[in-house]
Formats: sequence, C-alpha cells, structure tokens
Amino acid sequence: MPRSSELSDFEKGIIIWYHKCGRSLRDISSDLKYPKSAVAYVIKKWKVSGDCRNVPRVGRPTKLGDRDRRVLTREIRKNRTQPMALIREEFQQACGSIVSMNTIRKEAHLHGFMVVLLPINL
Repeated sequence: MPRSSELSDFEKGIIIWYHKCGRSLRDISSDLKYPKSAVAYVIKKWKVSGDCRNVPRVGRPTKLGDRDRRVLTREIRKNRTQPMALIREEFQQACGSIVSMNTIRKEAHLHGFMVVLLPINL
C-alpha cells in the first residue's frame, strides 16, 4: 500500500466492524494488511467523534466552473495547433473569464491535451 494513500470510507467501516467484533488492533492490522498506526487512528477517531468518514479538504476554489471547462475544451479542440496565447484569447472572448496561461495549461493537461507554450508571433 503506498504511503500517501487515504483509506476509503468503506475500508474505515470494515476496521470499525472488526473492532466492534472484539478483534485486537494487531489482528485487524494483519488481517486487512493496513499499518497498525492507521488502524489505531481510525479506531481512535471513531471513539472520540463517533464518525470516521473522509471530509472534504479546505482550499481555494477553482477559477473555472463546469461550463468554463467545457468551453475551454472546445476552444482547445478547435485550435490545437495554435499558440496557447491565442487559445487563451479565444477562451476569454467566448467565456468572459480572465484566466492565466498556467490555468489553461493545467486544465488542458487534466483533460488529456498536450499543450506547448509557443510565442504568439510565429
């Protein structure tokens, strides 16, 4: 199991179920192949708060909404060979949102497009 992965709500529920059945921390850890520290954390969190579900993280909201992402995807498909600056201008005209080149590059990468930053005067 990778070190940075987070247990799903289902996996945490299984740990709690094992705990309610009277299984020891060591037995739960060895049966489910999870680290003892992770099992202990889930059980402790459940005992203290009565809930151990994953909660959404806080952070800055994304600049683009669903509609903006669809418009950006459409503009990238139309102008695949154009420089990123021109794609950005077309997107801003079509959508009205002002975004940076990094935002366009990140969104394009998320949608599976390979974007290369080229100078505008080719």
